[in-house]
Amino acid sequence: MANLRVMERGFEMTHGILEVTGSHLRIHGEEYASAVRRLREPGDGAESWGDTGLLSPVVSAYTQCKNTALDTFTHMGTVIGGTGDAVSISTGRVSYLEGDMAGEIDRLGGEPDTSWT
Repeated sequence: MANLRVMERGFEMTHGILEVTGSHLRIHGEEYASAVRRLREPGDGAESWGDTGLLSPVVSAYTQCKNTALDTFTHMGTVIGGTGDAVSISTGRVSYLEGDMAGEIDRLGGEPDTSWT
């Protein structure tokens, strides 16, 4: 991953880049969901044909396929936005833990009889 750099031992997260990436994913998910909502508006697709005769089975099948696709796209937009949220939450938690651990290691460095477990 571009946001993780391999170091001598372990990995280092570039928190600022991950925050920006999470924000971009959330925005992309919202834009995706907005585009799908526009496709669901009345008048688009087979419903506007108004055919009750010979093409009715075709119109019904088309409508069902369209709705299934739009449900899938809606879910994809939700997943994209949720991934952005998860990236932001994860980087915040790791950053907090890194700071907490650094403080504990510094504190133990001045006390020779204390063991860190």
